[in-house]
Amino acid sequence: MPPEEIIQKESQIKSCSRRHFFKRVATGSIGAGMVLTSASKAPAQLKLSDQIEEPPPTPVVEASSAKLWDGEEADPDVIGEMVDQALIKLTNASDIKAAWKGLVLPNDIVAIKVNPLAAFGTPKGQKLSTHPIIVDRIIEGLYSAGVLAAQVIVWDRFSKHLVDAGYRINKGGKELQCFATDSEGVGYDPKVFYETKEDIPTRREDGKQLSFYSRILTQLATVIINVPVFKHHGITGVSGCLKNLAFGSVNNTNRFHSNPLNCDPAISEIFAHTVIKDKLILNIVDGLYASFNGGPTYDANAIWKQGKILASVDPVILDQIILDTIDEKRKAEELEVVRSLAKYIRSANRAELGTNDLDKADFQEVTV
Repeated sequence: MPPEEIIQKESQIKSCSRRHFFKRVATGSIGAGMVLTSASKAPAQLKLSDQIEEPPPTPVVEASSAKLWDGEEADPDVIGEMVDQALIKLTNASDIKAAWKGLVLPNDIVAIKVNPLAAFGTPKGQKLSTHPIIVDRIIEGLYSAGVLAAQVIVWDRFSKHLVDAGYRINKGGKELQCFATDSEGVGYDPKVFYETKEDIPTRREDGKQLSFYSRILTQLATVIINVPVFKHHGITGVSGCLKNLAFGSVNNTNRFHSNPLNCDPAISEIFAHTVIKDKLILNIVDGLYASFNGGPTYDANAIWKQGKILASVDPVILDQIILDTIDEKRKAEELEVVRSLAKYIRSANRAELGTNDLDKADFQEVTV
């Protein structure tokens, strides 16, 4: 289905927001265990404290495998199994097909946001870009849930970045869609924008204090899957879930990239728009390789084989995990920590886009 036809599709297509996902978990439709609530108690057992429910812990899954590495290369089959097992554990489903059926609907238009920046201009940078094998496994899962190939869009801002990271551009037809906001016929939506004066005026595009959202989000996607990379960023400390999706969705972002702004509060405020917040159903962090310095581009001297895949509905807690891990790695390398630069994570917590309190995480590990 060409993008132009998807744009014209009726707006009644049902979107699955993060809140809807949690509702599914709570009601057991994705295989969650039964929870005793005040509604299941006899009236005599009810107390005032029962009526004030604490929010459930935030599920976070980390997948790893001792079989992952064969020398310098990662085994594609093991990577795929890590993705599957992470999602089965996250959704508490019986199998991977049930997990995906709990996340998407057959008529969803699924936008998979990758991060290919590190590969731009250097093939070695593919190590620090979203690996296509992870995306392929996600797509297989979507197909198993009844989503057609033409309803899946792998995307980023720039076509050149996608190509350099190993993705094949395709726009239109019945095959898997892979294109960028700068692809012909896509572009930015002139009616949906983020406006702020909290920027660097000399860095504004055409002097504008507006950043427009990609039409991929405003007119195509009904749900979003965010697949960022586990890496350092010289201005924001880290580049994880929040920055990948927020700054990958709008134009005119250079105006936020400097001290003392450090892209804050722009990242959380852009992310908070309904075209992102209410469509995001899942974050899967590609942590096969990770970087502790020199980001967001590729620095061969600052890469390590971490061998992890992280999954959660909450992008904030994942970014906090990325930040803590990178700071520990930087300490070991006798480098200054970057916590002070990553203030956008704290802003996202205050904006209730998720939590940065690791004590509120239901952290689970799965070994393949």
